[in-house]
Amino acid sequence: MGLKNSWGDTSNKNQGRGGNNTRTAQLPKKTFGELGQDIRNQYFGTNFSELLNMGQTSNLDSILSEIENFVSQEGKNLSTSQLRNIYDKAKKATNENELKLIRPNLAYIAGRSTNDKEKGLLAFIDLLIKEVNSDLKVKEFHTFFESVVAYHKFYGKQ
Repeated sequence: MGLKNSWGDTSNKNQGRGGNNTRTAQLPKKTFGELGQDIRNQYFGTNFSELLNMGQTSNLDSILSEIENFVSQEGKNLSTSQLRNIYDKAKKATNENELKLIRPNLAYIAGRSTNDKEKGLLAFIDLLIKEVNSDLKVKEFHTFFESVVAYHKFYGKQ
């Protein structure tokens, strides 16, 4: 005899191929933006705005340590070729609109991933791109991303 589901049905007709009930309660899936915010809060907190001001900050050693920690924890599953592909596109961007056009690529790569940490890293890069509002900030984003690529070379998937 099957267990009653929320509709009072005791049959197993709601079960998928694997025999598991497909109507089981699941945690709501986080949006791409929420994943980026989680990373922001976990790794960068009050220094988030400094990521697009690395050339002028008096806090550079601390920011670089935060980037290193972020990449060492979140970047282990992202392949070097995936990261370099994004970086190459970002490096070619000379203005904010060109940079922002990379955002759909980030969402696409994250959508194909089954790894939450990989998705979080990509969502955070997307979140930072949203903050770019001038050509000077594009250059600062390049500086940030160069740091990510460098630390990923050390900590990333080999």
